[in-house]
Amino acid sequence: MEQKETTIDGPGKYVCVVKISVTSETDRYHVDDVVYYRSGMSADFAVRWSWYFEYLAALVKVRNPKRAVFLSGGRQDILLGKEWHDYRREVLLKSRQRKLKQLNMPVVDDDLFGFKSQDNEAKKAKVSAEIDALVKDTYPISEFPEYINKIKDYV
Repeated sequence: MEQKETTIDGPGKYVCVVKISVTSETDRYHVDDVVYYRSGMSADFAVRWSWYFEYLAALVKVRNPKRAVFLSGGRQDILLGKEWHDYRREVLLKSRQRKLKQLNMPVVDDDLFGFKSQDNEAKKAKVSAEIDALVKDTYPISEFPEYINKIKDYV
């Protein structure tokens, strides 16, 4: 599978991302919250403003000494916005179609009162409704934020 490169202003100029995350006070190995996240920056912008991102991370660390603070930055490889929405919609549509095909294939081992076949029909109706919503583009698809700023909560 060929990976699509996300670029700004032509080839060779990549989109960069900066993230500041903190751990909980008791468990320093798992990220508790993302304090600052910014994507869609050019590499020049990220380098010029690296002092500011380091300053924000240091400010969070000083105000929260029991938490581990991580500053990470680099090239953005994930899709965002419309590209992510289209990709995720396509994947969900394929999976729901496979699920509907799977529900249609087997013969249901029905019990005495026919509850299993009723459950199977309800599942088919639910999956069909999800497929219709995906085709009409009304299905709720969560998207990654392009900007998070919770610095005031931690300073």
